[in-house]
Amino acid sequence: MVTLGLLLLALPLGVGWWAVNVLRFQHLSGCQSLAEAENQTDDAAAVSFYCAQESVGQQTVDGLSEAIRMARLVPSEHPLAAQSDRLVEQASQSLLALAEDSFQGGNLEEAIDAARRIPVLTAAYKTADERIESWQTAWDTAQSVDSDAQAFAERGQWDQAFAKARELRQLGNRYWDGDRYQALVQKIQEAKENKAAQTKAEREQQKVVQANVAPRFDPLPDWQKEQEKEAAANLDRARKLASAGSVDGLRAATDAAGLVLYGTPQYEQAQQLVGQWSRQLQELQDRPYLTRAIQLAGKGDMPSLQAAIAEASNVSFGSALYQEAQTKIGQWTDAIQKLHLQAYPVRPANSSLVSPSNYAIPPAAAPTP
Repeated sequence: MVTLGLLLLALPLGVGWWAVNVLRFQHLSGCQSLAEAENQTDDAAAVSFYCAQESVGQQTVDGLSEAIRMARLVPSEHPLAAQSDRLVEQASQSLLALAEDSFQGGNLEEAIDAARRIPVLTAAYKTADERIESWQTAWDTAQSVDSDAQAFAERGQWDQAFAKARELRQLGNRYWDGDRYQALVQKIQEAKENKAAQTKAEREQQKVVQANVAPRFDPLPDWQKEQEKEAAANLDRARKLASAGSVDGLRAATDAAGLVLYGTPQYEQAQQLVGQWSRQLQELQDRPYLTRAIQLAGKGDMPSLQAAIAEASNVSFGSALYQEAQTKIGQWTDAIQKLHLQAYPVRPANSSLVSPSNYAIPPAAAPTP
């Protein structure tokens, strides 16, 4: 006890104040309700700050919101005011990150709700307000694109339908660029194949009817020759377009090969080439994202790792590079968590003494008089 007393006298005023008040909380178990905790200490502001730190570690929307609420209960003249302000800023940035994750995952309402919990007088507030507007604009645009693409497909305008669907990949949203884009393209392709099968069935039926009416007249061979000639021309055009090896060339090639109708001798080969060119296209489109992400992550600091994750997230679902990108994102997320724990250690759950070194945001010492 003598040693502890001498140490407190030697420490700066701010740290000494903190140590004295910390000893008042050593018998608290976890972060109890504020009303209950206030009955055990005469410094409600310090309890509020303590509870705010407990809540911010949850890294959930509700937990971060509660951390902000508790931290804002600390009066501006209190010795913990500066630390509380920093905690509010930290929690606000984390809320914005969670909101962005919700938007990218296709949960627009959750994203907006999380962003709107950010206090007005924070650095993240303006960014959150701008993000909400951009999210809503992107969402409205995506829904309009989806509707227009389906309308083109219903009219049998396949090239226009596929071209419109590709606009979803320009919106910067993983949900529309991934799941919804793949679902839309599959729906258009199925509609196209169903239409081709229906047309073939109708012509087969026409053949049967004409054969019964005039057995000597059979137009089917001429029709078959015409279909095969058209399929061969489309496949040859697709190969020439793909030979350029560019993004536009490969896109045009897949569209051209998609015009080869089911039932023609060229159909199976066309489908194989579509798969091959699609993988090449994904590689060309997504490799720059992954390359830039790896370069950013090479710096090893938290902002660079976060920027790397955002960049790698542009690799679309279903892409040939998607799994590689997700693996990198997982590694960088783990690295961020380690950096965060190094910077802001968490108080052990079984600790009977609250120490300044255990807090996510350590208190700053007051100037030495």
